[in-house]
Amino acid sequence: MSIHTTHAASTVPDARAFELRVTPDRTQLFAFGAITWNRHKIHFDRVHAMAEGYPDVVVQRGLLGNFLARAVAAWAGPEARIERLSWKVLHSAFPDRELCCQGEVSAVWEDRGERLVECVLRIVDPDGLRVVDGAARVRFQ
Repeated sequence: MSIHTTHAASTVPDARAFELRVTPDRTQLFAFGAITWNRHKIHFDRVHAMAEGYPDVVVQRGLLGNFLARAVAAWAGPEARIERLSWKVLHSAFPDRELCCQGEVSAVWEDRGERLVECVLRIVDPDGLRVVDGAARVRFQ
């Protein structure tokens, strides 16, 4: 990990690593599917999900990204702005199982008097399986 720091009025949180634990439930999956117009039955119909080879309904890709955004925003604070967020789902996640959203600062630099921070992100399930890999760029004003 390489961290480059310069003097700026913006303040990056002291913690270089952060996490947020979430436990999605079936109601959350149903509601998220409804507000995002995701009608794929694997997200709300257990019988259909099992017919497609899953052990239960599956947490939506977009909801996993939402969890990462929440983790970054909670770490960065209200004065920061997430400029870029990307993620790739590696394995399925299922309801009623705690997910650990983790982040780590990988670079810090100054741009026009503000701090920019790159973070590597991941979501890990209770068995230690890496469900998601991702990255974020955060601007501290």
